[in-house]
Amino acid sequence: MDTLIQYDRELFYAINHGLNHPLLDPVMWVITSLGLGWVQLLLLLAASGYLWRRGVGYSVARVVLLPGVVAFLGSGVCAQVIKRLLPRLRPSNLPDALVAPDERIFHNSFPSGHTTTAFALACWVFLLTYRTRYRVWGYLALLLAGLVGLSRVYRGVHYPSDVLAGAAIGMLWGALVYFTLNARATPRAGESLPDSASASPRA
Repeated sequence: MDTLIQYDRELFYAINHGLNHPLLDPVMWVITSLGLGWVQLLLLLAASGYLWRRGVGYSVARVVLLPGVVAFLGSGVCAQVIKRLLPRLRPSNLPDALVAPDERIFHNSFPSGHTTTAFALACWVFLLTYRTRYRVWGYLALLLAGLVGLSRVYRGVHYPSDVLAGAAIGMLWGALVYFTLNARATPRAGESLPDSASASPRA
């Protein structure tokens, strides 16, 4: 266990110190903001509104909005429960950690909540768009989720193990939501995501 903790700390320093650069600071701030709950919900609402305006045939609320909200809330609550059961100190307590000025957080490190919800939504989007012409959005969502996790280490508030645990929990929730709420949904003929998304906009 001590060896794993040591590797975790060494990897933290490799990212937190090794990647640190003034030009990256604002970039990482933008990326880490994508892990904020209200930002993720706004993006989900924007995507739902876009699909509705495109005239998607199936119920946007049933296939997009509801599963997305469940993935976000379920993964977020799970992460917060674990944080309180395993009250790990954050790396921001380390005397030589480089901590962003707006990230003065010192408790409840495991797992990373930003990463958990980001991967829950990303995994769900990936499964929703897999094998469709829109699958690039699924890959982009996973890439952004990974960058959110990286940003949490870069900004000095999470160990790599916090991020990996958050990613695992998030992907589990994303898959659970997809296979329980989306895979069971059976749109009427001609109302699949690829076909409906190409329909003409509403007047």
